[in-house]
Amino acid sequence: MGNSRTHDWSKKRIALLSELWLCGYSSGECARRLGVSRNAAIGKLRRLGLLGRDRPQLPSMRLRLPPARMLLKNTSNFEQPKKTPQKPRKPRNTRPLPPPEPYQAPPPPPLPPPGSYRLLDLRHNSCRWPEGDGPIFVFCGRPQTRDSSYCAEHHAMAHNRGSQRDFDRMAAQALGGKLFASRAGVME
Repeated sequence: MGNSRTHDWSKKRIALLSELWLCGYSSGECARRLGVSRNAAIGKLRRLGLLGRDRPQLPSMRLRLPPARMLLKNTSNFEQPKKTPQKPRKPRNTRPLPPPEPYQAPPPPPLPPPGSYRLLDLRHNSCRWPEGDGPIFVFCGRPQTRDSSYCAEHHAMAHNRGSQRDFDRMAAQALGGKLFASRAGVME
């Protein structure tokens, strides 16, 4: 299987790559002139055995400046530059700034009325009594009583002992007066 990204290295292109490399051009410049990636050019140079050989370097465009310590020794030969008169500075504004106004946090958003809280509006201490039926539930949202998920009103509705007694009474009637034990006690 051939790689779709292989390059056709004709003899002419190989000769041009070798010539550019041996003239001192960098692998990136050789690749740019041949229209291939830098890695492709380096790979071909390695396979040709040219990568490890000594080759001439192109002259760099940098100017060779003498070291700083040499410049410091010969400062007597140079004239000091003449100072040009500076423009007079504009006077700065020295008036004090007025004190900043104290930060006031924005008021919290108003809470929805009880019975209209959505699930994401509930806080950690909100009553979770669902109200309404349908695809969208709303919750009570009033403050919870201690150790309960509901407010005092809904806690009483959920844990009403009277409803247990009513259940026991109806069970006793259904059993025809026989004794049975319930949470409210022994019923006759």
